[in-house]
Amino acid sequence: MKDVHFNKEELREKFFSCQGRLNRRPFIMRMFGVIIAFTVVALVLYSVCFGLLGSKTAADGVAMVISVIEVVSIYTLVVRRLHDLGYGNALAVVYLVIGILQPFLFKSVEGMPEDSMEVEVVQALNMFVMLLVVCLMLIRGKRGENQYGEDPLAR
Repeated sequence: MKDVHFNKEELREKFFSCQGRLNRRPFIMRMFGVIIAFTVVALVLYSVCFGLLGSKTAADGVAMVISVIEVVSIYTLVVRRLHDLGYGNALAVVYLVIGILQPFLFKSVEGMPEDSMEVEVVQALNMFVMLLVVCLMLIRGKRGENQYGEDPLAR
């Protein structure tokens, strides 16, 4: 079995850089890695904060901070995946804004009727983000070099 370890520079390059292109396979693997890692960290820290401090507000705050860091990490993957498709950063910025606002939006519609306009807008934004990520997982990148770098599959 391959020994898996990353140094700080390698982690920054793989999960917090907007430079270059990223093909489908690493995008999918890194997306699942980010989601699993941040979910585990959020659950552990939430439990520790809630258990030690007894404050749901503090635990919610920690979960929100972790959620924002997760969204930023996924944003960098989305940017590089869009670069592989030959698109700029505009769609990724839309993803980032929606992604950062999602926890706050879901919190703001808590307790509202399911058929209210506010709940439907939040659900539509959530659906847009999920559909974007699924499309990025399925659509093949542009062959050959583009303005964002050489084809990652050409290496």
